[in-house]
Amino acid sequence: MSGDTMRQRSEGGGLENIREASDAVEQSTLSITVEKIYERWRTGGAILVLAVTSVLLYRVDGHLSIDSQVFAGITLLLLIYFLATLRTDISME
Repeated sequence: MSGDTMRQRSEGGGLENIREASDAVEQSTLSITVEKIYERWRTGGAILVLAVTSVLLYRVDGHLSIDSQVFAGITLLLLIYFLATLRTDISME
């Protein structure tokens, strides 16, 4: 009796993996891109917060201060990292 149960579990697991693999093949590049961006919502939020902070620091100081330059630099580095890893993830799918 336990042998039948083990056989059913292993067969079900194999079929699910096949179904998931076939679904991944059918996805378009746009849907993969949207999925990857959705998975990285925290990074996108951090980029947005840093960009807003940079602009607000610039407006408060009235000129390009060290603080606004640092926040803008971190924002650019994080944006470049986000785009580079997104491109890599999409090409791997």
